[in-house]
Amino acid sequence: MAEIVAAVACSHAPGLATRPQLDAAGTKQRFYDGLKEAGRRLAATRPTALLIVSNEHIQNFFFNNWPTFCLAFPEEMEGPIETWMPMPRYHLRGYPEFGQYLLEAALAAHFDLSSSQELEPDHAVMLPLHHMQYGTDLPMAILLQNCVQPPLPTLARCVELGRFLAKAIAAWPRPDRFALVGVGGISHWIGVKNMGAVNEAWDRWFIDEICQGHVDALARITPEELNRDAGNGGEEIRNWLTVAAAVGDHPGEPISYEAVTDWVVGCGCVFWDLTKAPREAASPGTAATRQ
Repeated sequence: MAEIVAAVACSHAPGLATRPQLDAAGTKQRFYDGLKEAGRRLAATRPTALLIVSNEHIQNFFFNNWPTFCLAFPEEMEGPIETWMPMPRYHLRGYPEFGQYLLEAALAAHFDLSSSQELEPDHAVMLPLHHMQYGTDLPMAILLQNCVQPPLPTLARCVELGRFLAKAIAAWPRPDRFALVGVGGISHWIGVKNMGAVNEAWDRWFIDEICQGHVDALARITPEELNRDAGNGGEEIRNWLTVAAAVGDHPGEPISYEAVTDWVVGCGCVFWDLTKAPREAASPGTAATRQ
């Protein structure tokens, strides 16, 4: 039977590639270093396959065919689809056998996922893998969640989907060691009045809650609160919540957080090591109070 051995949740700002020039304060370098450290920790848990939870940026789909949830499992993929982006282009292996199994298991569990066997991953998937320097040679499936075009899936539904993923992976009959990678956010405002703002206090509060496993409490954040505190780009916390729900009672460890204003996003990275025993009790939070 398969198991989840590790998970990462991290940001995926396009500026990692388009504006890599280091700032005097060192915020970019510390985030780059955090992603590299996440890759080292992933490698240490010896995964044999990846399940990536991300969202589309109007690259593979458009609004005439915009799925709420889409499971992609081509035999082969190349990315990023944005060929103009100044970064290496990777040839990836899909995991069609697992993808077909997961799609059928989801339908049986009343998650009506769309599916794709022709996906070209965008920067959201490729930038974290590139900077972690790990995972591009592993077979993978990609779960896309709508974080862009209303109506969006509720945060609670994404938590439910994460818990389903944990059960489905445990029932997969091959002895795979899965690593989960959730990418997106954290606070940022895109194409609206507050574009360029970062809510560092909220981001740190969110990371602390995620690490403590408070996914049900986070799922009760209202749409109005999320838009006010984290912006329209903050909708991507869905990808973090799905992964955090899948890891269950295992504690997360914050690796890095930087409010990178040049990238117009709060950039965080959290790691879960599921080869260790899960927490017996939640530890008190240490991050900034929610604003």
